[in-house]
Amino acid sequence: MKKIVQLLSILSFSLVIVACGNNESNEANSEENNSSDSAEKTLTWTTGSDGGGWYSTAGGMASMIGEESDIDIKVIPGGALENLPFISNGEADLAWGQAPFLTAGINGEDPFDEVYDDQLAIGGDFSPVYFHFAVGADTDIESFDDIFKKEAPIKMGVTPQNNSEELIFRKIMEFYDVTYEDIESWGGSVFHGSISEQADEFQNHNVDFMFAQLGLPGSTITEVANNRDLRLLPMSDELLEFLEKEYVIPDVIPADTYTEVENGDEEIPTGVLDTILLAEKDLSEDTVYEITKTLNDDSEKLGKIQESLESYSIDDAVTDLPVDFHPGAEKYYRENDIIE
Repeated sequence: MKKIVQLLSILSFSLVIVACGNNESNEANSEENNSSDSAEKTLTWTTGSDGGGWYSTAGGMASMIGEESDIDIKVIPGGALENLPFISNGEADLAWGQAPFLTAGINGEDPFDEVYDDQLAIGGDFSPVYFHFAVGADTDIESFDDIFKKEAPIKMGVTPQNNSEELIFRKIMEFYDVTYEDIESWGGSVFHGSISEQADEFQNHNVDFMFAQLGLPGSTITEVANNRDLRLLPMSDELLEFLEKEYVIPDVIPADTYTEVENGDEEIPTGVLDTILLAEKDLSEDTVYEITKTLNDDSEKLGKIQESLESYSIDDAVTDLPVDFHPGAEKYYRENDIIE
């Protein structure tokens, strides 16, 4: 009998050890899974230049998402051309994009030298950017024809080569069958610099022309107009039609958007590029669903982040995208009958 009691005691002790071991193992697995979930939900969002519209808009949206969920997002500088490689290289989970450069990246076409197809769409219609072509009011330039057909000896400011704005400007020169060398041969000059550098040069009369893609109203234009009289150049119907194949949308800068500008009381026909929010294709469906849900369930908050987001529409967010939806975004749109 004594041996039986001893045997039962040993078995009980063994079961306790096994149970404790299983509990510790389960707790370790649980902590590992929670750590994995937490790691995935600390995301990096590549945007635009530090301090620019894309950067600040993403910062506000990241804060909005963080307040409504447990998803933590770090915003980093980028650009329409840099963002696709960042996604592909694993440096970012989210990115801003624009249709012409998304298409080029997916196809591995100029300006890219390889295929970048590791991104899927969350949605579009976020803070569309309008082309702003500013010239000094003290010049006699009132149209692109005045520059390119009359071969004006103008001092130009354009973003660095192979930057997204510069590539669009190159398409405009293609329409007129003109090159940078032609501009210089007319006695003009071309300064390649960031938008802020162009603004400084413009205000100091070192350039008489500058080009920026900005949401409305663009603070750069307002600030520059307070320091130098300027007018905004309209784009012709023919030029806009030529650019439509590059996903440029014909639109207008509404009258009185810039009361400081010489022709600010007029509608200015111009081109627009949509801003698309992208996610790395392997980002979890649940995470992307939560991001999509937050941005759309609380879309009235977007306009408080930046005025250019006031026009956001969920119906427009799902149209004319050159890339497929991420499964998490698609799930949300189907649940809400936005797409079939």
